[in-house]
Amino acid sequence: MIVNDDYDITNLFKDFLECNGYVVDVYTNPIDAIFNFRKQSHDLIIFDLKLPKMDEISLCQKIKAIDEQVIICPTTADKNLIQDLQKDITDIEKAVIYKPVFFKRLNKIDTVLIS
Repeated sequence: MIVNDDYDITNLFKDFLECNGYVVDVYTNPIDAIFNFRKQSHDLIIFDLKLPKMDEISLCQKIKAIDEQVIICPTTADKNLIQDLQKDITDIEKAVIYKPVFFKRLNKIDTVLIS
């Protein structure tokens, strides 16, 4: 699942993941994403840390309340935001995509999903 309000970035992730065999659901609104999220429906959620309508901590907490096993992979250009988020979601650093996005970093998603 990709949750991002930036159409271009969303399509970049979606195209990359689909070309690598993943089925991808896309949402521009985090509230819609949570409404449609079900336990064991997704292995990975990639989301931008600066989304409208919901802060990143609330989004992570709501997702983890539904499915503790899903991997949450935030995207950000601000490393300080990750440090703040780690205070509430301890395993968040396992899979962070820092902007600017490089496809070499995205290739590591397979490693995260397998481990």
